[in-house]
Amino acid sequence: MWSRPRATLAIALAAAAALLAANAWNGSLLGSDDAVYAQVAREAVAPGGSPLDPTWHGRPFLEKGPVLFAALGASIAALGETGFALRLPGILAGLALLAGAYALARAAGLSRGAALGGAAFLLAANAFYFNARRPMTDVPATALATWGLAALAWAGWRRPAAGAVAAGALLGLSALAKVTAPVPFVIAAVALRRFRDLAIAAAVAVAVALPWHVWMWARHGDAFLDTYVLYHVVARAGTAVVGQGGAGVYLDWLIERDAIAAVLLASALVAVVVLRAGSRALPLALLAASLLPLLAARTALPHYLVGALPAAALLVASASEGALARSRLAAPLLAIAIAASFLASNLRDLADPDHGPGAKAACSEAGPEVRFAFDLHDPALDWYCGREVPILAADEDFAAALAGIPMLRGHVRPATPEALAGLARTGGLLVTRPDRLHVLESLASRAGLRVEAREFGARVVAAVTRR
Repeated sequence: MWSRPRATLAIALAAAAALLAANAWNGSLLGSDDAVYAQVAREAVAPGGSPLDPTWHGRPFLEKGPVLFAALGASIAALGETGFALRLPGILAGLALLAGAYALARAAGLSRGAALGGAAFLLAANAFYFNARRPMTDVPATALATWGLAALAWAGWRRPAAGAVAAGALLGLSALAKVTAPVPFVIAAVALRRFRDLAIAAAVAVAVALPWHVWMWARHGDAFLDTYVLYHVVARAGTAVVGQGGAGVYLDWLIERDAIAAVLLASALVAVVVLRAGSRALPLALLAASLLPLLAARTALPHYLVGALPAAALLVASASEGALARSRLAAPLLAIAIAASFLASNLRDLADPDHGPGAKAACSEAGPEVRFAFDLHDPALDWYCGREVPILAADEDFAAALAGIPMLRGHVRPATPEALAGLARTGGLLVTRPDRLHVLESLASRAGLRVEAREFGARVVAAVTRR
């Protein structure tokens, strides 16, 4: 017979699973890293492929560790190349992150009610919900790191050595999902003041993560370090290599998608810092450690916020502790605010998780004939068309922006009248954006060609033929 607290937790986890999985079998992938990772996983389960040495269109893919690709590959092998199969690892990782946030709050000495409130706040945040339903590294890596810190916190008073070893293994796996993910959690662990346990955990984490990195370096040489470290860590810290630069990206996301959650978090921060509500040391240390990389790095992308979400959940849990103890109204008011936050932030994505409808429709109509993307970087075309779709770039700034991305070397080619004339001779279709169609038509006319186009929402399928 389950106790009432365990039954409550089981019901809460089941409700979270239902919300995360709702409608996840519909829609399409975002034409971003989502589709790239899907393609890498497709090749990992193909004959001769391996998630330990991933490839993208047959070329070494040196950007990320193997954890996500192993999970995606297993899901594809079990369920086929379906939308749900691609989203399932993120959904499971999302549930693990919710449970980890609860466990971390309990390990920090907070009550069950406060810990549950922090986890519920996390579920309501669009930065969590949206990213947990994507085939991305951020949520799995953060879930593993959160459980690692929770295990280290529990280690202070329950079997310290075993807890430290478990923490190290989880942090090591986190690094194999996304190499920078465990760093803020290790820094925040200093606030626990259990340096012997932290040293054990760090040694185990290195022992878990290092062999794969050494093997990849031995296998691919300096190309691995150039891409995996110099580009994805060093370059992104100093240059806005993709997306935009500056913290405004995160503020825009919070204002547009997470306004109620942002107000709740700001209120919790004031309560913890000014009113000294609840536990302070670990939540504030984790928040500072999680935010510093976001503010310091020039490359800013909204999904980077995922790494700061456990700190936000822990702050809300800590601020809720005193209020829940003092007032019976605190729990229902918190529940109403969190429910309103979820509905305001996530209802659109729950109802329609269709992030690349143009690419999916274009490939459904003309996939086998698609040869190039014109002034367009959309990896969803590669996934839905079932083939590599190289880029013909007429825009010099666009070509220059793509030139520094390691995985796209050899994938981007200049768009010239001669290239279009060759396409007209051999046959095949181009996919572009509606606003670039006039550029394609102008370039084609210089080669004595004409363009026949058909629009699929945000994508245009075009044939180049002789006049």
